[in-house]
Amino acid sequence: MYSVRVITRWHGNTQVHMLLLNLSITGLLIWKFGIDYFVIFCASALLHLILETGLSISGIRKGEVYVYGRKLPRAADALLRALVEGPGFCVPAFFAADQIMAGNVGLGVGFPVVVIGLASLHMGLADRRDVARLGPDEKPQMSRRAMTRPGAVMLLSLINTGCLSALFLMPDPYRLHGFLYVISYALLVILFYIFNYNLGVRMVQLYDAETKTFTTPGPLFQAAGLAYDSAYEMALLISPAYWVTFYLGFFHYTTLT
Repeated sequence: MYSVRVITRWHGNTQVHMLLLNLSITGLLIWKFGIDYFVIFCASALLHLILETGLSISGIRKGEVYVYGRKLPRAADALLRALVEGPGFCVPAFFAADQIMAGNVGLGVGFPVVVIGLASLHMGLADRRDVARLGPDEKPQMSRRAMTRPGAVMLLSLINTGCLSALFLMPDPYRLHGFLYVISYALLVILFYIFNYNLGVRMVQLYDAETKTFTTPGPLFQAAGLAYDSAYEMALLISPAYWVTFYLGFFHYTTLT
C-alpha cells in the first residue's frame, strides 16, 4: 500500500503561497498569544527538514520543483517543503489544543478547520489545474511512499511506541494538552486528505506484483488508508516536534498558567 501525491513541476508556486500563509498566521498568533507559536513553528520545521532530507537522499522524494520558472536545488526544495508541511499543521494543532484547554472550544476547532480547509482547497485546485496544463507527452510526478513494507512498519511501530510513551509520561495538565495537539494534528491532516482525494491529487494505491502496476482502490479503502496515514504515520511520527520541545522546557503555555 502506498500513499500517493500527484504534483507537477509547478507545485513550488503553490508551496510559496502556503509558506506566506504559514508566516502570516504564525506571526498573528505570536503577537496575540505568545512565543510558543514561534517555538512550535521552528521545531516542526526542523523535524520536517530532517525527514525531507532523508526522503531526498533515499530517492523516495523525486522530481524537479520550480518556483516561478526557477528550478530549486534539492536542498532548497527540502527546506521549502519543511517550512510549509511542518508548521502548516503543527501550528494550527497547537492553537486547537491551547484554545480547547482554555475553554474556547468553538474558536479552537473553528479557526484551524477554516484555515486548513481553505489552504487544502487552494492546494488541491492548484495541483489539479497544473496537471491539466501538462502537454500530451508530459506526465505528472507520482510521489509514492510505501506504507506496508515489513521493515518500515516494524521501525515505525517502535518509534511510535516511544512517542506515545513520551506523551503519557508528561505531567498533567500538559499531558492532556499534548494529546489534544496530536489528535488535532491527525484530524487536520484527514481534512487535508478529504479535499485533495476528492480533487484527484492525493490517494492510496496498491501495487500488483504480478502485473507490476499500481491500482487505486475504492472510497472505503481510501478512507481507511488515509486515516491510518494521518493518525499513525504522520501525527505520532511528527509528535517529537511537540514533546521533545516540551521536555527541553521551551514552551511557556500561557493558556495554562
